[in-house]
Amino acid sequence: AILAQGMPSSTCVTTAMGVSRPFHVLLCKVWLTSVLAWDKDGHEAIGMTTMSALETPAVAQVKRLMHGKDAVDVAAWAHKVNKKYPWTVEFHFQRQPSGRCFDKELMRKPPSFSDCPDNRCLISGLKHFYGRLVNKQNVDIQWPSGMKLTDADAVKFLINLMGDLHQPMHFATASDDVGRNIMVKFRGKTMSLYDMWDGYITQTVMRESPSFWWGGWTHVQRTRVEYEQDGAQWKKDGVKLLEKWAEETAAYLCNNVYKNPVTGRSIQEEASNGVISIDEGLFETWKREMLSKMLVAGARTAIVLNSILQHREAANLQGGTAISHLEGEEDEEARSKVPRAGRLADAHHRGVNSRQGVSAAAINFGIFFCVLVVFLRIMRLWQGRDALAQADKAKRSDTGKKT
Repeated sequence: AILAQGMPSSTCVTTAMGVSRPFHVLLCKVWLTSVLAWDKDGHEAIGMTTMSALETPAVAQVKRLMHGKDAVDVAAWAHKVNKKYPWTVEFHFQRQPSGRCFDKELMRKPPSFSDCPDNRCLISGLKHFYGRLVNKQNVDIQWPSGMKLTDADAVKFLINLMGDLHQPMHFATASDDVGRNIMVKFRGKTMSLYDMWDGYITQTVMRESPSFWWGGWTHVQRTRVEYEQDGAQWKKDGVKLLEKWAEETAAYLCNNVYKNPVTGRSIQEEASNGVISIDEGLFETWKREMLSKMLVAGARTAIVLNSILQHREAANLQGGTAISHLEGEEDEEARSKVPRAGRLADAHHRGVNSRQGVSAAAINFGIFFCVLVVFLRIMRLWQGRDALAQADKAKRSDTGKKT
């Protein structure tokens, strides 16, 4: 019953009364698998968009801090931290008051960011990590003794949370467990509203449109206008813009998720026996918006990172990590050493072998030589045919004179 209704994260911080510790840890791990924001593929898509928009100095600093990795590699790193330190899950959410989306009075006001015990929530987390990296800390978070994050860890958290900032369900209410207690049905499959937005839409796009997903759509040029506007606004407002972006996501949740943007009705009103049927029209609308939000999230992440890392002071930031032995980290390290194909827009990242120096020159010379031989052969054949044609023409001319 606990898992069916969602387990509040506080129960994963201290052992529940009457539950043995091993079983409690097992419950926490099961629950944590369902609290990720965009799934790993979604976070990587955001990371690729980010890399396409980073300035050269910022790219160099990211590579230095991550010991050769980039925003794609570490896009979902914070979720691995959640499994080791369950209390960090709260950094991914900015829960709103119950019923806000259906209360006209509350909707006239900006969304609330006050539900944030010990500053462990999405907006405070973003401000904390940003402030640390620019030496302007105004949001204090008490970390457990012995757990001191590095600057690189702060960058990785920032990258992950910027993606979460654009996931609508991370601004849902605690009363419906951020959408996990709202059941929907699409193409015969029943799932929670949270799970649909968390990974089902992404996985459906990857399965049904692989050429699109792997075809390089994750580039800032796809959202160039918004990127330039947001970049200009960031220079004016700085970190205050994070709250404005949060307000956009919270408003989208109320007006386009909790309310059917196609019919204009509350999705709860469209429920039958406690399950909301999602038709193809609504799914396509959500899919388009989700892809757009991923692009915007990546572009805005780049804006924030550029503002931090392109300055000379960024060279003083420390790399490495203070959080080791994360689940799955060793496996990914091993896989990263194996060359593999990847998105066309990110071939440099995916391990495509590049050759330089003498080796590259030799290959280029070999290609040039082969092309030259083929070209000369074709020219010889062409000239031979032309000579025969000229001889035939001359023969006909001589025959005409004799006649």
